[in-house]
Amino acid sequence: MIVSVNNQQQDLPEHATVLQALQSIQVQSFNGVAVAVNNTIVKKENWSTHSLQPNDSLVLIRASQGG
Repeated sequence: MIVSVNNQQQDLPEHATVLQALQSIQVQSFNGVAVAVNNTIVKKENWSTHSLQPNDSLVLIRASQGG
């Protein structure tokens, strides 16, 4: 199935989870990462159970520090 991850199309297996999507795009560390699916934040503890649907839109936000 095709989903959008930060405006880039990704081909994932049917019913892939948020966690599987992150792993497929090789996110190295989940620290400081937030994920929204269709403009709704998905809590980190739900990443492994939140199933994605075709044409879902994921936005990954990585916290950064600096001044």
